[in-house]
Amino acid sequence: MKRRLMLMMMLCTLPAMAAEPLKLMVGDMAPYSMASGVAGPGSMVEITQALARRMGIPVEVQFYPWSRALVMVSLAPRTLVLPLTRTAERENKYRWLLKLYRQTFIFVGQQGNPQLSDPARLLHARLVVLRGTPHKQLLLDAGYTDISECATIRECIRMVKKGIAEASFGAEDTHRSAARMDGNKAAEFSYSPVFRQDDVWLAGSLDFTEEEARKWRTTMETLRTDGTIGRIMHKYGAVGN
Repeated sequence: MKRRLMLMMMLCTLPAMAAEPLKLMVGDMAPYSMASGVAGPGSMVEITQALARRMGIPVEVQFYPWSRALVMVSLAPRTLVLPLTRTAERENKYRWLLKLYRQTFIFVGQQGNPQLSDPARLLHARLVVLRGTPHKQLLLDAGYTDISECATIRECIRMVKKGIAEASFGAEDTHRSAARMDGNKAAEFSYSPVFRQDDVWLAGSLDFTEEEARKWRTTMETLRTDGTIGRIMHKYGAVGN
């Protein structure tokens, strides 16, 4: 009896086992997620890390081409992905944990392209969008006729710069960021008026429960209230809200 009591006391003094790390799958999409960002890993990655830290959950960030990142979430348990637009096609593929941000979507072309003044003038232009996003179908449904896909947003911008495409379509934050990379000058590109707005989500594999999703959302409100979210967004100069 005495030995059993001593054993129980020893077990009680051992540190709790660390929670198994969640895997966060992201593409290289500055300023949201950056594999080699000087300021940090990106605004959405930092927000997710802050949320997980507040809940006592470790997170491992893994960078993949965007289309592959989406596939990985369907294959690996306890996996997160961002930034994700919620669509009918995706609805049952993920556990939608929380809204992170309100994105604006625009067209980007070479400076002086008169078509950018009105997105309707781009209906038959050569357009590019990031592979793995719902953008191609969205534009086709809106009447756009010539749409190709690229592996990264930086590749989309390069295609515009070389004249292969007349404009690239996607999130304003990521396109403005890509337009400043690879030796580009801001004056080389022009931007259309906002074409649409949509929420961007943190989503997870289907083994997350709705109770866990509520915990993520509650923690998000706590971080909004104490100013953590605002500080992170300001750090990366976000365009949306």
